[in-house]
Amino acid sequence: MKKLTLLLMLLSFVVLSYGQKIKPSTSIEPYSSYEKKMDVPDESRLKAEGEIFFSETFNWKDASSPRGWTLPAGWQIVDQTDLGTPWIWRAGTDSIRGRWTFEKGHKYSKTPEDGFLVIPMDEYNYVDGIQTDIYATCYVQLPSIDCSAHPTVVLKMRQYFRCNPASNVKLLISNDQGGHWATYSMAYETTINIFCKNPFVEVNITDVAAGMPNVWIRLVWDNMRYYFWAIDDLTLSEAFNNEIQLERPWLYMTDLEEDGDEGFTYMVPASQAGTDGFGGYTFKAGFLNAGRDDQESCFLNAEVFKNGVSVYNQNSVARDIWALQRDTFPITNQFIPDGYGNYEMVLTAKQKAVDGIPENNVYKDTYYISDSVYSLSDWDFETYSSTAGFGNNDGDYLGVVFDIKKACEVNSISTLIMQRPENKIASTKPGYSYQYWLFKYDETEATWIELLSSDYMEVTQEMLDKWITLELQKDGESEFLDPGQYIAAIQVFHGGGLGANNSLYRFTIGSDNSHRQSLAKSVYRVITDADVIWYQNRDISMIRMNLKETGAPHSADVVFNVDMTLPVANGYFKPAAGDFVDVAGTFNTWNGSAHHLTDVDGDGIYSLTVPALTTFQNIEYKYRINGNWSTSEFPSGGPNRVYRTSFYNMINDIYNNGASLSVDLNSLTSSINVYPNPTDGEFTLSVTNTQVVDLNILVTNIQGQTVYQNLVKSVLDYQEKIDLTPFAKGMYFLKVNNQVMKLLVK
Repeated sequence: MKKLTLLLMLLSFVVLSYGQKIKPSTSIEPYSSYEKKMDVPDESRLKAEGEIFFSETFNWKDASSPRGWTLPAGWQIVDQTDLGTPWIWRAGTDSIRGRWTFEKGHKYSKTPEDGFLVIPMDEYNYVDGIQTDIYATCYVQLPSIDCSAHPTVVLKMRQYFRCNPASNVKLLISNDQGGHWATYSMAYETTINIFCKNPFVEVNITDVAAGMPNVWIRLVWDNMRYYFWAIDDLTLSEAFNNEIQLERPWLYMTDLEEDGDEGFTYMVPASQAGTDGFGGYTFKAGFLNAGRDDQESCFLNAEVFKNGVSVYNQNSVARDIWALQRDTFPITNQFIPDGYGNYEMVLTAKQKAVDGIPENNVYKDTYYISDSVYSLSDWDFETYSSTAGFGNNDGDYLGVVFDIKKACEVNSISTLIMQRPENKIASTKPGYSYQYWLFKYDETEATWIELLSSDYMEVTQEMLDKWITLELQKDGESEFLDPGQYIAAIQVFHGGGLGANNSLYRFTIGSDNSHRQSLAKSVYRVITDADVIWYQNRDISMIRMNLKETGAPHSADVVFNVDMTLPVANGYFKPAAGDFVDVAGTFNTWNGSAHHLTDVDGDGIYSLTVPALTTFQNIEYKYRINGNWSTSEFPSGGPNRVYRTSFYNMINDIYNNGASLSVDLNSLTSSINVYPNPTDGEFTLSVTNTQVVDLNILVTNIQGQTVYQNLVKSVLDYQEKIDLTPFAKGMYFLKVNNQVMKLLVK
């Protein structure tokens, strides 16, 4: 293979250039914890590729030990600073506390019931309510591992951390008994003081571990005083021969005139989009070759769907990537949106060979062309934003930068005002007050000037955890915006004065952590500054600008699809006997009698279109068998399904989330993945459980005849190849305990 020069992928957020308009923040002071509500990625990203030859779930409980647990033979825990701050074992029900930390445990653990390891630095620095500032360096080291028989080595684990700086959580590997160490950062894109961006770690350590008889592995907390790091479910396995991963996507809202890009924007008014506004999106992604072999003809594909229909499909220039190397692939041909709608952008990493795990080659996000709403963030918060790390004064501001490309009229500003459930004292409370402001950048004076404001408001209980919109006080002139840069901001008042105690006074709003925004677009201003200086914020504050525009649809159809394959396979849904499935929810006052779903093509997917539901409103719903609540989903009273409508709505569900209503809970399987699917006949089955179970693996054809069966006793994670090449092409059904999946042999 021809070796090409590689461009190393940038592993940090893109920061847009605004000259002196926005100053970078220099504050690194800690602020109290928020609980990050992060979506868990599809388990297929974590399935075991190749042989798993080492596994540890940290089941170290020992009732005979005074401390309740015992360190297994060969493991080491070393407190290098010798200050009494070591890694410790915690039961799965134990919390992680301290002055700044309020965690219920390792929230991403796959096996929480048997415990996990943690360095609880906040607890060490907050004994009996007294704050100390000990900086600690400590590590946990695995027993020496023989990798001599393995040509590739991939380390996986589940982590959960918050630290300062994040780059000081490290993985160290030695193959010469500690003479030399290779260092890997576990921070990924995590910055100061926020929760880890990548809780599902997957590191290819082949270059230092493969073929080596004596491999040492350390996890190092390096010279830090705040927060915590928890780990669990650590494995070593082999890699696929051909395995590329899409590690880092960039979605650029293109600025045709000045800056070159605006980063990701969730909702853009139609007046600001198109060829006379921002233009559209361009795309880029970073690839990692995590396989054994060099990968030929790698390229990025970008496809955009408007309301479910493909309207753009472009490929980057193809290049080769060496094993364990990275490269970036740009697509500069712009996508220009055309009218109101949902625009789903799909980035896919592709190469010449068949990829081992195609599920980790894809990144998706959606933005909307609206009439009036202009927003970086979506509707739902992941974290919290405040000025606690930057002064926490009465009168400080949080803001978002908006570029206006076409003259328009502004109406109002909206903010998601939050109260942190884990620490209501140190967050927004009734009686706090606030005011919205709109600032414009004056190019002549090189400063931000006040343009408009809202009424001064006091927080009531009804405002908490809601988007609050306030009209701006118009003067007949200032509300008409010329092209330029503006900041929509909230000025917050909590009664604590200047430099208020963060643990008692804090005005909190929502922060969006689910998209790849540019950090330079979210800003704050400290009231004690003599000049109007805005600094780059660490959080994506959830603040919107609303224009005086109309025209977007106010209602849209919603298509409900529910997979009934498992209920049919287990015999508690019998369409041939007259059974039916309906959907009941807030949109039909929880009476689904007139909302029966049908399976026209006989594929086990039942569908129904409900017309004219209000756009951008939450609906709650459940599916039921025969209109009976006792045979509905989640019959024990589990949570309703929740969906936010938009211009295009295609809902795809699995009845009861794939949990069988007729199978004992002890036989539940957390996740099954089959790849490739479709295939010529050979499939790889990967099973991930939260506890050790017996697996009953069954494959039947479409006539219900068994073509393969296997019973596997007492496993946690399991993988095997299933060969259906001797059988006819067509549809098959794979059932693993309570889970059913369709297989297609081409």
